[in-house]
Amino acid sequence: MLGFSKMRLMDRHLGSLLCGFFSLLNRLERRSQQPPEQPLQLQRILVMKYFGMGSLILASPMVRALRQRYPNVRVDLLTIEQNRVVSEILPIFDCIYTVDTRSLSSVLGSMLRALRRIRRQKYDVVIDVEFFSRLSGLVSYFARPRYTVGFYLPEIWRGNFLTHPVHFNYYRHAIVTFMALAKSLGVECADYSLEPIVVSDDAEKSARAGLQAMGVLSGRRIVCVNVNTGPLSPERRWPEENFVKLMQLILSKFPEITILLIGAPSDLPLVTKIHALVGSENQNRVLNAAGKFSLPELCALLRTSELLITNDSGPLHLAEALATPAVSFFGPETPLLYGPTGDNQVVFYKGIYCSPCLNVHNQKQAPCKGNNICMKLIGPEEVFASTTMVLQRLPFSSPYRISFDDPANQLLTDYRSLKFVSPPEPQVIPVTPLPRQAGGQTCSQYRVTVRKKKEVPTAD
Repeated sequence: MLGFSKMRLMDRHLGSLLCGFFSLLNRLERRSQQPPEQPLQLQRILVMKYFGMGSLILASPMVRALRQRYPNVRVDLLTIEQNRVVSEILPIFDCIYTVDTRSLSSVLGSMLRALRRIRRQKYDVVIDVEFFSRLSGLVSYFARPRYTVGFYLPEIWRGNFLTHPVHFNYYRHAIVTFMALAKSLGVECADYSLEPIVVSDDAEKSARAGLQAMGVLSGRRIVCVNVNTGPLSPERRWPEENFVKLMQLILSKFPEITILLIGAPSDLPLVTKIHALVGSENQNRVLNAAGKFSLPELCALLRTSELLITNDSGPLHLAEALATPAVSFFGPETPLLYGPTGDNQVVFYKGIYCSPCLNVHNQKQAPCKGNNICMKLIGPEEVFASTTMVLQRLPFSSPYRISFDDPANQLLTDYRSLKFVSPPEPQVIPVTPLPRQAGGQTCSQYRVTVRKKKEVPTAD
C-alpha cells in the first residue's frame, strides 16, 4: 500500500513541478479564460474526492443539491479503491471510477485507465473536492471538462486549472465549504442534512448471522466502539486505557449490554490489543468484531446498535447518516469543521491552545508527533456520565452540536457573490455627555447611540 507520507511527498514535489508545466500549457491554450455560458446547461458532472470516507459522506448534501438544481444531470465520482463500497451505499452517484493505491505503478495504471474513460464521457464540469492536493488539480486538467470547480488557496498553489475558483474558508464546517462549490454553479439550497445510507436486506441478514456466530443473543443491547482513525493523523485516537476504562464502567452499570469492537481488517492488531486489556472477566461481553463485517454489514450493525463510541473518523459520519446516536472525541481536528450535526450526537473537545492543529498548511500532520494532550485530557468518567444519559434515553445536549441557523443566502455569500448598489454612508454616532456628578465633576463615560444606514444587497 502506498502510504500517506509518500503520497504527501509526491504531491508536494512532483505535483508542484507538474502543476507549473501544465499551467503554462493551459495558459497558452487559454482554456481557463473561456467565459461560462449563462445560464449553465449541465448534463454530466464528475466529482473528485480521494481521501476520507467521512468527507465523502459530508459531501452528500452538495451532490443532492446539484441533482435538485439540474434534475437530468449525471453525477459520477473519482476516488480511491478503498472508498468504492461506501460510494456505492451512498445513493448519490451514477458511476464510480477508482484509483488503486497499492503501489506507485498501480496508481499510475489505474489513473490512466480511469482518465481514458472519463475523457470519453466529455464532462461538462469537474468538481475537485480536495483541499490541498496538487495532483488532484492536474487530474481535473487532464479530464478536459468545459468547467472546473475547486478550492482556491493562495498558500498552496495548485495551478491555474480552475474556471470557477471558490474561496476556501478554514473556519466553516466541511458541509458548508462543499456546498459553496455547488453555489458557484448556480445552486441555492438550505438542506445541509446528510444523505441517508441505503442498507440492503441482504446486509441486514448477514449482520444478524454474524452476530449469532459470535454468540450475541437476540435482544441484547449492543454498543459499538471504534478505537481507530485510519492511517491519516493517528493523533486523533483517544488513549487506549481510556477506552478500556470506559468499557469497564459501561459493563458494570449495564449488565444487558454487549460491546462490539469494530474495525477494518487492517485495524485488527490495535483492536486485538485493546480487547485483551478489558480483562478475562469481560471477554464474553466485549467482542472483537474487527474485520468480521463488510462495510454494508457494518452499516446494518450500526443501525441496530444503541450507541457508537468513536474517534473522529469515518464510522462517526456513517452513524450520523444512519441516525444512530454517537459519542465522539475531537482534538487535533475541531468539531466546528468536521463534527456531527445531528441532535443525537455528543462531542467531547477540550480546545486547548494547540488544538486544533490539523489544517491544509501542514497537510494534516500533527506537530505533537503522537503526544496528543488534547485527547488525553478527555477523561473516561466524564464520557461515561454522558454515555449513561444516552443509554438511559435521558435528554442530553452537546456543547459542540453543529447547526446551520443562518439563512442560506447569507451562509454561502462571499465577497465575489454580493455587491452593493453604492458604498455605505458613514455611521452617524451622536455622543451625549452624562449628567454631572456631585461636586461638579463630569463623568468620564459617554452614552453612545449608533444608527446604521441600511445596506441594500444585489446579486451579480
